[in-house]
Amino acid sequence: MSVEQSSITIPNIRTPKNIVLITIIILSFVLAFYAKGLPIEEVGLIGLLPIFALALLTVIGLDIVLAVIIAIIISVIMTSTSVFELGGILAKSTGSFIATVGLIIMLGAGVGEVANRTGAAKELVKFIVNKVGLSSIPRVKLGIMISSVVICGSLGTMAGGNAIIVAVIIPIAAAVGLTPPTVALLLMTAGSVGLFIGPFTPSTVTILELGGLTYPQYLSACAIPMSVVTLLTGWFMSGYIQKWTFGKYTYNENFLEPSEKIESASELKRSKRAAIVFIGTIIVMAILGIIFKAGFSFAIIVMLTVATLTGLVAGFSPKQILEALYEGCGKLVWMFILYWLYNPILVLVEKLNAYQTLLDNATPYLVDLSPAMLCFGIFLFNIVGHIPGAAVAQMTFTNKIFGPILLANGVPPVAVTAVLLSSSQVDWFGPFPSSDMFGQMGLARSSQLKYMLYGGWAIVIANILLFAVLFQILN
Repeated sequence: MSVEQSSITIPNIRTPKNIVLITIIILSFVLAFYAKGLPIEEVGLIGLLPIFALALLTVIGLDIVLAVIIAIIISVIMTSTSVFELGGILAKSTGSFIATVGLIIMLGAGVGEVANRTGAAKELVKFIVNKVGLSSIPRVKLGIMISSVVICGSLGTMAGGNAIIVAVIIPIAAAVGLTPPTVALLLMTAGSVGLFIGPFTPSTVTILELGGLTYPQYLSACAIPMSVVTLLTGWFMSGYIQKWTFGKYTYNENFLEPSEKIESASELKRSKRAAIVFIGTIIVMAILGIIFKAGFSFAIIVMLTVATLTGLVAGFSPKQILEALYEGCGKLVWMFILYWLYNPILVLVEKLNAYQTLLDNATPYLVDLSPAMLCFGIFLFNIVGHIPGAAVAQMTFTNKIFGPILLANGVPPVAVTAVLLSSSQVDWFGPFPSSDMFGQMGLARSSQLKYMLYGGWAIVIANILLFAVLFQILN
């Protein structure tokens, strides 16, 4: 065997991206060891190093779970935390609020798999799209948006929800000539709105817990205005993107040819029955949650109830329902691990008094601002200083750092809630590319990032204008 034949290809780690990542990691560890030798009162803003390192590493492109692990190691070094102490913190983190949200996300994927296997999701999407009609591009766009908002809002996951509906909407989009970049923006826009108006989505659950509003108050004060602006902007930008891309990018396959076995009358009946029970159970449980003012953990009961009733109505055995839940949850185990691991970072950074130091340094510059300007300034700060793929973590971070300042300046809970919503959701659309963008492009079979950014930037600008006015009204 020749040398060429026996050689092993070694990945090139000297790419500009990897060089930047390695440099940031090395500098972070150097600063961590430097801070370790300082008294707590002298650590100052360096105490926020784990948070900033996490943000930088994920913005540049490192896997977010790996970035969180690196941030934990940095936190451990800076606080001189032993392995045994870290184990205790991780154990307590399992029952933390943020880890529970991760569990809700994971269960949402499990429920999505049950809905998919029973045919409930497919029938629900077909009903929505077919009722809207297939006679024109605007009607199909409206059908895609409604489907995405309902499914993503019901399941609490944009990736999982839109992954269910693309099997139905792409053939319809192809039939009327919608291009992949257009479909990608529609999925991104509508799926995002579904997440921040759905009653039991991770975003909504977190905002209600941190802001202290009821669900109807949250909807009327900020969620519905933001949803309307986001949907309208996405709608108009999708029209421009369709014009720019028509004839350049198409769905080449003949999607109208049936590729699955024809369902029998009894199978079709079971699927329709499962769809009715699926959406009906979610509606009933949502109403009960609002009436009895259930806490965020009620979402877990909702998920399990929806999965159980939908599966039983479709004729599934308890074992089959569990198997579907296992497979669906397994797809987002990494998300639960992400949130479980993120909590120790918050705990350890708290030991460094970094939040208090930041508040002490920022307060002199913020006290003279009006409540509306203070809210708007925090919102703009978070658009740039976002944590990609971790909206719930960013809400928690924003509330931890800026919550006391907002309250001290007389900002009412309704405006605080608007700050949490805008600070954690608008940055999904820009100014930088995000994992959410790539995910929806992949589902829509689009490879054109620039069009997603064009649409995203327009949505960011529209929401900046909205909240500039909304903060004046709410304060």
